[in-house]
Parts: sequence; structure tokens; C-alpha cells
Amino acid sequence: MKSKFAVLLLIIVLAIVLAGCLQREGNQDDKEPVRAKVTEAQVKEFQQNKQKNRVDIYIPIKEQYATSSHVESLPSLLESDHATAECYQCHAAEYFLAPPDQKPDIAGVKLSITCAVCHVLTQSEFKLRLDPLETCTSCHNATKEIVAGEVVHHPQKEMFLGYGAVGVPVIPDSKYKAGLTCIECHMPNEAHSFEGKTPAEALKEHTESICVMCHADQSEEEFAKEVAKMQLQIEKNCEDLENKLAESKKKLDIRRSQGIQVDPAREVYNVVYTNLSFVVADGSKGIHNFDYSTKILDYTQKRYQELENLLK
Repeated sequence: MKSKFAVLLLIIVLAIVLAGCLQREGNQDDKEPVRAKVTEAQVKEFQQNKQKNRVDIYIPIKEQYATSSHVESLPSLLESDHATAECYQCHAAEYFLAPPDQKPDIAGVKLSITCAVCHVLTQSEFKLRLDPLETCTSCHNATKEIVAGEVVHHPQKEMFLGYGAVGVPVIPDSKYKAGLTCIECHMPNEAHSFEGKTPAEALKEHTESICVMCHADQSEEEFAKEVAKMQLQIEKNCEDLENKLAESKKKLDIRRSQGIQVDPAREVYNVVYTNLSFVVADGSKGIHNFDYSTKILDYTQKRYQELENLLK
């Protein structure tokens, strides 16, 4: 009798549970799913942010590339007042890809840096021609030995690896020694806009700074302030030396016009001029290698004092 009662009770419980489930399903079918309403203003804001925040992995690579400076490599060269034929090697895709003995007439090149410059493109593969560091520094380098008295152009490789400045010992950047290359900072999430953001810029745009990958021991705000302060000091030192050097050049020109021997002063001037050019042309205001940038400017400041003494 007890067993029959237990079975009956179990059947009643199961029936109640089943009825509840069916009722919930019915209620879900009767109602439209709740959807977030997106306003036109939100859509517009999103489109604007796509342009501001170019590290967004959801932006197609083609659109990322379209915002990069690589797209403007050829126009920027054509606008330059110091371009030479060898500059086309890194500013024009047709020139870069042509064999050394079959370089096209520069008047006929039409393409800026394209995907094919960095990648092997076939139906079965899409890979870098060289390793990441070599890929970037094959163009982003001073192109020739740095010599006192000559202006330096885009020495990002030399700055990152810490060599080339006249009279300054080799000091590789800590990021390079840690095994990082250009892409960790300039291509977060493999973004093909190639725009490296400073910690301060990342904070301003409300995007995560790639710097926290290594500098997790500091808050983003603290690290942003520290880097900005260091960059400002580098920039200030460069501007100060540029202004002083301009005055020194006037003194040199006047003395030379008067027939006064200025060779010793000219030699020192050349060192100061080239080393200052090195730091400015790197363009990172120290981020590519703060230690080396600082050493270059410290040494160059001392040589400038020597120049001033010679011009008294």
C-alpha cells in the first residue's frame, strides 16, 4: 500500500514540474526577445571611434591599412625637397619589388607601400618575407653609416638597437634585449595601421595601452605620466640644442668669412649637428630607446660646451 502511494506521489510531482516547464516555454514564445536599441548617434560615434581607435581588431585589415602612413609613402616622397632615387626603394612598391638590375624609371612608379612589400602573397600563403624586426628595419633605418656633419634620416633601427651615434657607446634598448620587436608596440592585435600609441594617448582615447604588457607593476596613469615626462625632457633638450647650434653656426660662418681658421670648431659642430639630428629624426622622443637617447644628448651637450669654448 505504501509503495503504491509513493508511486502516485512521484507521478503527481512530475506532472507539476512538466506543466511548469511547458508554461515557461509558452511564455517565451509569446514574447519578442529583448533587443538593445541602437540610436543613430551611437552608430555615428562608433564610426568615429573606428578612426580614432585603430587598434580595434574588428576593423578589417584593408581599412586599418588605409589609415596607415604606408599609404602615403609615395606622395610624401614626391613632396619632399631632399628625395633621391634610392628613396624609392622604401617609398614605392614597384621599385622595392623589382630586382636590383631591373629597377623601373622613377617617373613611372605609382604605388606606395603595399601588402606585397612585406608579405609573400600566393594562393596558399600570406607570410612575412623576413622576420618581424628585419621586415620593419629593412626600411626604417638610416640607410648608410652615420657620419659627423651629415643629417640623419629615419634611424629607428639604429636607435632601437642602440648604435650609430658619433662618440656614444652601444646601448641596446631594454625592449630589444627582452626579445620584443617593432610589432608588439606598433601592431597590437596585429593592427595594420602601424600606429604606436604612447601611454598618454591610450589613456586619452580610453584604450588599453600595450605598455601594460610589460609594465604591469605601475598603474596606467602613473606610467603615462612618467613616459610623458621623459619624452618632454628629450624634446626640450633637443629644442635647446637646436637653438644654440643655430647661433654657433652663425658664429662659424662669420669667422670663416673673415678668413679665421675654424676647422677645430667645425669638427665639433659636425658631431653635435649629426647626433642631434639622430635623436630628432628617430621621431619617438626617446621611446624607442630612452637610455641611448639620453646618453646621446648628454654627450652632445658636453661637445657643444666644447664648441662654445672654441668660439669665444
